[in-house]
Amino acid sequence: KKDPIVLGVEVLAGIARVGSPLCVPTQDFVEIGRIASLEKNHKPVDKAYVGDAVAMKVNSTTALEASRMYGRHFDHSDELVSRISRHSIDLLKELYRDELTKEDWQLVLK
Repeated sequence: KKDPIVLGVEVLAGIARVGSPLCVPTQDFVEIGRIASLEKNHKPVDKAYVGDAVAMKVNSTTALEASRMYGRHFDHSDELVSRISRHSIDLLKELYRDELTKEDWQLVLK
């Protein structure tokens, strides 16, 4: 329920990457922390792609995020998304331009 939050998730769009900050758009974009680790088939992975079912560990990075609880601030019916800023878009362009598909870039703009 509290820090760390461990969830079973399916990636519906884009790429889930360790270190990505997460928020819940259906709950007024409440921020819940960063992806600390991902496991697929009981093996650690750095990234998960569309269709992957993974275990995701989320650690808080602020006191406010640490107060977020599964079941109170969000639940299994909510989608989690990466919180994207202008700075993170610039970093994506600089570091991962060749890795991202046209569909990934359209998702970033969305």
